[in-house]
Amino acid sequence: METADSNDTDAAADDGDEEMMLHEHNNNHHPRDESNIRHCKSLQEASSLGNHKTTKSSTAAAVQSVVMMDDDEEEMAATMKLPASSEADEEDVNMMSTSFSAAESTSVSLHLTPEEERLFTLLINAAESYERGELVIDPNPTETSVSARGGFAKTAAKECEEQHFKTNNHHHENNNNNNDTNEEDVLLVASWLKPPPRVDHIEIRIAGGWVRDKLLNQHSVDVDVALDCMMGVQFARIVQTYLAASEKDDDDEEEEDSKRRDGKEEKNEMMMVEDVDDDQRQSNDKPPSQRGHEETKKGKKKKNRQPKIGVIGANPSQSKHLETATMNIHGIDIDFVNLRAEEVYVANSRIPTSQTRMFGSPLEDALRRDFTINSLFYNIRTGKVEDWTGRGLTDLLDNRLIVTPVDPHETFHDDPLRVLRAIRFCVRLDFSLHEDIIQAAMCKRVHHSLHVKVSRERVGKELEGMLTGKHARPGRALDMIAELHLAGSVFAFPGSFPGDSGHVFGPVTGKILGVDYHGCCGKDGPEAVALAATHRARGWDESSALLALLPKVMESHVDERDRFLLQPNLHEQGDSNGSHSAPAAPSVMDTRLLHICAFILPFHNLTFPDAKGRACSVTAHMIKEAVKFSTKDIQAISKILEHVDEMAEILSEIRSQLLQQAQEGGGAVQLSPPCRLRVGLLLRSLKEHWITCLLTAAAWEIRSCDRQRGSNSGTDAFSTCTTAEQPSRHFYRAIVGELDLDECWRIRPHLNGKEIIKELSLPKGPLVGVYIEDQTRWMLLNPTGTRDECMAHLVERKREREQEVVKEGEDDVTVDDQNESNVGVANGDGQTSPDNSDGSKHFSKKFRSDTVQEADTPTIND
Repeated sequence: METADSNDTDAAADDGDEEMMLHEHNNNHHPRDESNIRHCKSLQEASSLGNHKTTKSSTAAAVQSVVMMDDDEEEMAATMKLPASSEADEEDVNMMSTSFSAAESTSVSLHLTPEEERLFTLLINAAESYERGELVIDPNPTETSVSARGGFAKTAAKECEEQHFKTNNHHHENNNNNNDTNEEDVLLVASWLKPPPRVDHIEIRIAGGWVRDKLLNQHSVDVDVALDCMMGVQFARIVQTYLAASEKDDDDEEEEDSKRRDGKEEKNEMMMVEDVDDDQRQSNDKPPSQRGHEETKKGKKKKNRQPKIGVIGANPSQSKHLETATMNIHGIDIDFVNLRAEEVYVANSRIPTSQTRMFGSPLEDALRRDFTINSLFYNIRTGKVEDWTGRGLTDLLDNRLIVTPVDPHETFHDDPLRVLRAIRFCVRLDFSLHEDIIQAAMCKRVHHSLHVKVSRERVGKELEGMLTGKHARPGRALDMIAELHLAGSVFAFPGSFPGDSGHVFGPVTGKILGVDYHGCCGKDGPEAVALAATHRARGWDESSALLALLPKVMESHVDERDRFLLQPNLHEQGDSNGSHSAPAAPSVMDTRLLHICAFILPFHNLTFPDAKGRACSVTAHMIKEAVKFSTKDIQAISKILEHVDEMAEILSEIRSQLLQQAQEGGGAVQLSPPCRLRVGLLLRSLKEHWITCLLTAAAWEIRSCDRQRGSNSGTDAFSTCTTAEQPSRHFYRAIVGELDLDECWRIRPHLNGKEIIKELSLPKGPLVGVYIEDQTRWMLLNPTGTRDECMAHLVERKREREQEVVKEGEDDVTVDDQNESNVGVANGDGQTSPDNSDGSKHFSKKFRSDTVQEADTPTIND
């Protein structure tokens, strides 16, 4: 089985050891004790980076921060000793719904948009209304109000209950432990269908990315609400019920207004009754609501103010630990979750047991988050930012550093996708990675966990976040993936990750940088596995070198494009009448696809067999199955990598001409243009992706030339491997200027299929495509040709083919005669000469294949 880089062979065993260590760790320490230990460490780390109590920077001055600790934690921070754990259980329950005293406070504020203020006011009013007992929650939600992923909530809950019951029974039987916990486990799973618990106070906090973006003065499109005393879906139902009650009040007011308006209309109509005839009087005697369809009151359709709740269940096996309720209120997407507590796991598993508490404290939740910059809360009822780790604001606004609240190994093991999130935040925010994160990200266990534990959809979504959007830097992101040895886990090889439906059997074969590669299938020995891993590592090193070239290649292309646009006379297009008109703007490069293609380019010559034994591209499989990109992306990347070698070959020919002229010491560079037919067919296949392919091939050709010179670095290849002007610039100039082939795939043919059938008297069938291809090739070679000239060419091509078929028939007859003289009289089933009296009955499927091969050679001198 293909694995990620050379360090995957022993990762599975190491991962099992880590699971056991975590299990023992959780059984020997109480969650509250462990949280306190971590909080002490967090305070120590914060003090080592600088006193977080000092005045913040000018950016931090716009923030309202509160670092929260209870009395026990203040004493603990001072003495670095732990409280006794015998009374911790009761303290934990009380701590969930109790406000903590502020250790320090700086009076600053966040700037909310009107939409956010309206939303937060709504959430507070809903909570207060429920606390006063004014809301009655429907005990039986319907599919129109609450739905769960995969089906209606009740059905999904029932299935979860049954599965959870079986799982716990299985664990209890294996452990010979008959603890009476099954009922509690079922209630744990089904509790979100229950009405919310009655509480005196609901603390509502906005968590994570929204707070971070607000502090950085960036726009945030989603809001995550964290609850301290109930499940997210339970509070979502409170909000939904509150909206329904508000809508009913609004409807009652509208109805009263409508009645008052109707009364005024009736009074006015009675005052005017003397001025109308009898028929009109009878109509006016009726109230407006009964006068028929012609006077029916036209009202606007009522807006649905009760947004539907979607429930996404927890899936710890895929590192999704919290159940999430989603709603859209006032155009803002909102996720409701409960504060996460320290979890107790089954041995060798990441599935929490019933010993895990339902709700955690803000401190516990903050320590379980990915990074300190995402562990900040905004309490909408107090209007303050809460920094429970003691260093979130400092890391965000002063240090500009990506740091985990606890040991990064534990953070990444909790959810291996976080190692990719660290890269995304580092690149988009222009932050630095803490040295501990770098070391943990390069750990074999983290690579293995990311490879096998995280769904490929989540990996692809995180990768997409690095490549697109505001502040995206795809080159830097992909380079960091390679530096941290994560490339093999992201762009995984066929058969190396669970659920790889695209891979059946058979090894991966081909060449990586000209060296034969044979991928292991789980049957090869250690030496073969190590050799394959070495070849893959060389390929990813080459990916980094290609990425290093792209900025200069792109800069050169943009410069050449701008020069071309400033000289419109160079690309005027003439029609058959001799008039000229400027074409549309030239094609553009796709920066996102360019970086992806360059990154996986070293592996574009690798294939593996599918179920029918057909060769499948490894790079196409990476995009389709490993990162789950769209079909459009798969087709575009496959097409680019399919033609990159041909494009690089043309660039290499141009480079040879440049070097030859440089050696001869000539004046101005004068190159013979490439064959218009060859380039035109290439562009017609690539279409709008031809510039992306050109720049990918440019980097590939430069690196190929550099490898021939014996250099392994891509940083200086651009200067050492190029002459005065780069081949890609000459080629681009020829395509959009002299050859005038940009957007040649959009040129309409002189004759369509029906016209060709009629003019050439052809039968319907695949042969028509042969003549359409003939027409395309002729138009590429004769851009100013007319329809009549094209028709004459097709007629001539048909005559030549007919003569060839007649000649082949005569040769077949001669062979048959010789066979008859040797073996006797033919039985009449042999091949005979075709009847071509009307020029339309001698074509066959065999002739179709012959003519297609013949069509590959131009009939007009290039």
